[in-house]
Amino acid sequence: MYVADLEQARALNTEDSEPLWAFPKNPKEDGRGNFYVTPAVDEERVIVASQVPPSGFLGQPKNIVWALEADTGRELWRFDEAKGQYVEGGALGGGLFIIGNSDGNVYALDVERGELKWSFETGHRVWATPLIVEDTVYVGSMDHHLYALNLSNGGVQWDFQADGAFAGTPALSEGVLYIGAFDDKLHAVDAASGSELWSFSGKNWFWGGPVVYSDTVYAADVNGNVYAVDTTGHQVWYKALDVQVRAGPVLSEDGSELFIGSQDGILYALDTADGFKLWSVENKGQMLAPVVVDGETVYGTLIQGTYRILALHVDNGREIWTYPPVVEEE
Repeated sequence: MYVADLEQARALNTEDSEPLWAFPKNPKEDGRGNFYVTPAVDEERVIVASQVPPSGFLGQPKNIVWALEADTGRELWRFDEAKGQYVEGGALGGGLFIIGNSDGNVYALDVERGELKWSFETGHRVWATPLIVEDTVYVGSMDHHLYALNLSNGGVQWDFQADGAFAGTPALSEGVLYIGAFDDKLHAVDAASGSELWSFSGKNWFWGGPVVYSDTVYAADVNGNVYAVDTTGHQVWYKALDVQVRAGPVLSEDGSELFIGSQDGILYALDTADGFKLWSVENKGQMLAPVVVDGETVYGTLIQGTYRILALHVDNGREIWTYPPVVEEE
């Protein structure tokens, strides 16, 4: 598995968390900045982004996209033309790496060489990870717009405007995009035309992207209210967790469990049928990125207070391993 923390991008063995490589090897001597975003991965490369602090009193930080060889962590290329910070990771598709930036632009880079193929300027910061489907890039901006862009040249196919910012990735099912916004609403948008089909009102902002399974959309707002909504916009169930949530929910592979990590450090597993809490695990630190589910294991990352990666059993939350390992105090 590939992860990034404030100092390094890393490859870990998923069986026992043994480190396979780290970039840079020694961050104290060879600083590459702070790695904030979730890596994007294909068979050959891992693409991450960092912010390198200014070198002098009047200097400006550098915001860099790094492409690393997946097997070794060796640098393949870098892109440093963006003026703002990268808040979320990018997406791979059609030989391109697409990523949004706080300077308001969406950048499309050639995955082989890192060359800029096109950029698209929105009206505000872009904090969302794009969704690439065939020849279209769907990406939301803090300018209240969800854009459908041509993958090959960045041309606008349509844009949908809401009453609040978009910070999450849309979910696509049966030709419909589902996405939450800072207007407290979950929106259903026709993927072909950009027309709104319906909206569902929650209790607060939706930051992380929703997920869809069968005929149900699952989403969580920033106050930890979790909603199951059918594909016509009607609420199926509701669960209040009373925690702060930034990351979007994630489904188990069979669709029976919904995992939600919180800024309070608690990871919840809910029954998708009725929202019943199956288990929860409390940790030190914050969970800002969505967890990753692989078979019977759920992986999560903790930052701020504790920098740690967790591997837990899907069924009961029991710990398989943590990285770095917890050292018991004598």
